[in-house]
Amino acid sequence: MYQSGDTIAAISSPAVGGRVIIRISGPEAVPAASELFKPKLKNLHRGISFGRAVIDSQTLVDAKIYFFRSPHSYTGEDIVEIHLYANRQVCDALMEKLFSPIHRRCRQAGPGEFTARSFLNGKIDLSQAEAVSQIISGSNKFQIDSAEKLLSGRLTEITEKICRELLDCLSLLEAGLDFSEETIEFISPQANRQVAQRLKKAKGKLDDLLAGAISYEITAELPSVGIAGAPNAGKSSLFNRLLGEKRSIVSGTRKTTRDILTGTMTMGENRCVIFDCAGLLERPRGIIERLSGQAAIEGLNNSNVVIFCVDISKSIADFAADVRVRDLIKPKSILCVATKADLLSSSQLSKSRGYLRKVFGADFLLVSSKTGFGIERLKKTIDRKIIASVFGTKVRSGQFGVLQDMAALTSRHKQAVRDAVESIKEAGLALGENNCEAASMFIRSAVQELGDIGSAAGGIDEQVLDRIFSTFCVGK
Repeated sequence: MYQSGDTIAAISSPAVGGRVIIRISGPEAVPAASELFKPKLKNLHRGISFGRAVIDSQTLVDAKIYFFRSPHSYTGEDIVEIHLYANRQVCDALMEKLFSPIHRRCRQAGPGEFTARSFLNGKIDLSQAEAVSQIISGSNKFQIDSAEKLLSGRLTEITEKICRELLDCLSLLEAGLDFSEETIEFISPQANRQVAQRLKKAKGKLDDLLAGAISYEITAELPSVGIAGAPNAGKSSLFNRLLGEKRSIVSGTRKTTRDILTGTMTMGENRCVIFDCAGLLERPRGIIERLSGQAAIEGLNNSNVVIFCVDISKSIADFAADVRVRDLIKPKSILCVATKADLLSSSQLSKSRGYLRKVFGADFLLVSSKTGFGIERLKKTIDRKIIASVFGTKVRSGQFGVLQDMAALTSRHKQAVRDAVESIKEAGLALGENNCEAASMFIRSAVQELGDIGSAAGGIDEQVLDRIFSTFCVGK
């Protein structure tokens, strides 16, 4: 586990437009920063100071110092942030000077150590700490929105409210047990039933929490979108157009693409990995075509969405190869696209599109990689299909509010809630048998399990904490 008594430092922000933030936290934060700053930091109060970061006697860089005094800081300790515009070499020189054996004031921060200190010092709870990691690694708007809700303490607020309700039930039951030797009946059968009803209501709230949650693990990785089709179906041109750069070789020669090419595409609500692979052949010739075909089919079947391309400019008789290719893949979600729409007139497009609908049993989006026709509509459709694939929800355009209201729960959160639900069920069964002592034990267990979501006091051990914070990047 992290040592909490020493001073730590790290570059906490990647260079964006040359801007870099060096963060220092701990009892020696001000003296350590003073070693790098000119003029020397004396009588530093909370706020901003201006000066220069000293690389060596000949090199000084304009910088700002932001000071956050304990306990009113992110970590609950004294924090100094040095903001400057510099390249990587300058930053490395500053960090080397900061960690110099001559000064011995601070050490390199570990992954997530700033957030770990914030948690250990009571500035945030454990679910909020995990939300920081989710926001950093967020790949889509919904994950980030729901992680922000976690960071605001929404999950802890919900579970703490349910815990209070369970504790009310527990106090009634245990008071009855404490007075069981008395002649007075402290908890009547009617009150017993009321406790059972309150437990049922608490269980319902936890069930709703699980049902309305986004799984953090399935959104942590970028969703994938594959482009499939027969050779020369316009896949590479579409791939390049969607990425906005020439990543794939475009040629009129068949079977130009042999390897799987990938790129990252940003849309309205999501980012995704899009890949272009070799044209699929029902009868591959040679080991190269067979291996590339197998890799393509495996990648397409495992992707969230497949864009199935057909060259609409071909004559109707030429679609037989496309039909055979379509039969080779079994995607989770498919989006049919008619490419090279710029090569046909409006009447020809209408006729060919109707024929494609009849042959494949699906509507085709018309696009032209050359002119850009239909590309924005295609991106919006991909966006919606990714949402449906990742979240298991049919989302129409403009109906994203339902997902934005969800909380992103990690597998740890969900397991704790499931365990609490099971304990509450067992408590209800025990009450049905008038076994108040067993019911009390199961309610205690439910409270403990819900407590594990937000607080180390609930029983989270050091190994679990290490595992959570080790997933962070250094400087956060």
